Amino acid sequence: MLIGLDFDNTIVCYDKAIARLADELFDLPPYLPRTKLALRDFLRQANREPEWTAFQGALYGPGMAYAEPFEKALETMQALKEMGHSLCVVSHRSLRPYAGPVYDLHAAARSWIDERLASCGLIENGVAHFHEKRGQKIAAIRDLGCNAFLDDLPEVLEDEDFPSTCLAILFDPAMSNARTKSKRVRHWGEVLELLSKLK
Repeated sequence: MLIGLDFDNTIVCYDKAIARLADELFDLPPYLPRTKLALRDFLRQANREPEWTAFQGALYGPGMAYAEPFEKALETMQALKEMGHSLCVVSHRSLRPYAGPVYDLHAAARSWIDERLASCGLIENGVAHFHEKRGQKIAAIRDLGCNAFLDDLPEVLEDEDFPSTCLAILFDPAMSNARTKSKRVRHWGEVLELLSKLK
């Protein structure tokens, strides 16, 4: 099968990157959790919304140097390849930040792929597709002929244009999308379990 994988918050976990970048860019109170939601709410309550927007651009740009793969992601991808499956990345992210310094966010993602995935033979940049719009991403999933697709966004998997021939798998570590129509997994180990059962 051709298994398509979303990139941000599916392959890539930003928890450590958010914590490290937040401490680099802001003078934060010690009590504030270094999480995305806590930082967002802190800056918004202080009427610092532009700084929050610029932070997101930095996170998906140079901050990617601090980002890590989700636990068992690399091992699962390797196991899927050994089972004879092909893997590709299909993602949608802005090309440039909406505020703050200008970075090429697609180039930042490709650099991460080169370092973390291509270097160990999991995914080459030639099979990584980055688009700016969700509709473009869904069209690419269809045009590539993905047999299964893993994504953290139910709105992608449940879009009316998502191909009916593609198995939709929702990556939901918090198990917060109980009403989804997609197959739901909590971690990458469950991805392997699910796809191992398919012929």
